Amino acid sequence: MAIDKELLDQLLAGRDPKESFARDGLIDELKKALSERMLAAELDDHLVGFLDRVLNSQLDTRNTGRGSNRRFAFDDEGTGP
Repeated sequence: MAIDKELLDQLLAGRDPKESFARDGLIDELKKALSERMLAAELDDHLVGFLDRVLNSQLDTRNTGRGSNRRFAFDDEGTGP
């Protein structure tokens, strides 16, 4: 995907193009903005998945996938209830 020339002109407006690669210049600003955008999207994706799992587990209270037998613990002699 090519970056539009007009967009580049807007980014460079009022800046010295020679300083674009300098520390805290345009390139560093763009890297920071893109990183924050990607991390926010990744976090949103994880949170949506988490909320879906929470909501579905609250709405579906059936004991699916774990069997339906009563659970018990063995005592010291190896016998159950």
